[in-house]
Amino acid sequence: MPRLLTAVLILLLAAAPPVLAQGYGGLSSGLNNRTTNKVVRMLEKGLRQCQALDAAYRYDCYRQNYRDAAQQLDNNPAYAPAQKALRDVETTLQSVLRNDTDPATGSIRRRGRTFTAIQESAVPRSKAAFSAALDEARTRLLRSSSNPGDHFSRIASVLNSNKVFLRS
Repeated sequence: MPRLLTAVLILLLAAAPPVLAQGYGGLSSGLNNRTTNKVVRMLEKGLRQCQALDAAYRYDCYRQNYRDAAQQLDNNPAYAPAQKALRDVETTLQSVLRNDTDPATGSIRRRGRTFTAIQESAVPRSKAAFSAALDEARTRLLRSSSNPGDHFSRIASVLNSNKVFLRS
């Protein structure tokens, strides 16, 4: 009997780290509603702010928004798939800016941020690249959502909303 009890205790202790990594620990580690809500709100608010800009400046705004959302997930390994998905969207938008920046158009400053314009002729191509990056990120998040709760699916839902809004 004591050996069986010892074996059960060892198994329980071995299972503790994965449980803590899934958000049942503190606020700074693991999946939790506070972090997920913050990222979702940032992405929603950022989209609205970016849509208020001229089309040529939106892609730098989107890039900064996705960068900021990904930074909210720094040092939280439970959110690694979500952070990678957001960083990949940011990288796509960075590539758009690198390839299509309009040197003839100056930067603008709004709400304490500076935005660089892309060439007007590049807007349709940039929109398509952004849309494809959102699709890829959303798919990756939905495939990663085997963790408890709906944290990744909520972030994926915002990405889908961004894509729908982008089409309009």
